[in-house]
Amino acid sequence: MKNGDLIGKGEIQFMSFINQSSDSFPNLNEFFETNDEARKKEIIKDSVSNVIQSRILMTIHKVKDKSLITFGDTGYIVYKSEKIPKDFSWQIIGVELDKKTRDNAGLIKAVLTDSNINVITKGIEVLAKTSNPISGAVVELSKLVVGIILDIAKNKKDDQVGYYLSSFIEKLDYPNGIRDRQDVPDLTGNMFVDYSIFGYDDYAVKAVEALQ
Repeated sequence: MKNGDLIGKGEIQFMSFINQSSDSFPNLNEFFETNDEARKKEIIKDSVSNVIQSRILMTIHKVKDKSLITFGDTGYIVYKSEKIPKDFSWQIIGVELDKKTRDNAGLIKAVLTDSNINVITKGIEVLAKTSNPISGAVVELSKLVVGIILDIAKNKKDDQVGYYLSSFIEKLDYPNGIRDRQDVPDLTGNMFVDYSIFGYDDYAVKAVEALQ
């Protein structure tokens, strides 16, 4: 709705973060089992790097207020998997850029400060007493990392213009491999998102393989 620029057109950068259950974070089991604080922080550093590496950057130039931004006539694929995931979380943020686009390496360095790692470690530790700490940790880890990225953007005079967060479960949200939504409001009320989920099992290939 608003491009984040007080006057005229803005330059909007989108960052998309997809995390597929605990498969993306194999070390989280160890995180909840060890009492070694140094090892816990190493696991968090690896996990944070994993989150940031999953992002997809898109920069759209000369964006006006109330703009409709499309990615070709078929949209833009932000996530692909050879298997239909049982569950995953998705976050997409938009910031109005006053600075040059930062690459993954630079962003990882900015996020992995001692202070930030302490905050993230404590945020994940509190989940140890929950019924499914690893699943909760995956979502919480991504939220904490994105929150820090937004703080970094704000400190660099980049203004947040949108933040969408959602978690999906196959049996509930795409039991037949399909989900399609338009004009879904984000958490800021400033951005609306259209998205489609499409997945299928190749039964024909499996049937042929079974005969061989």
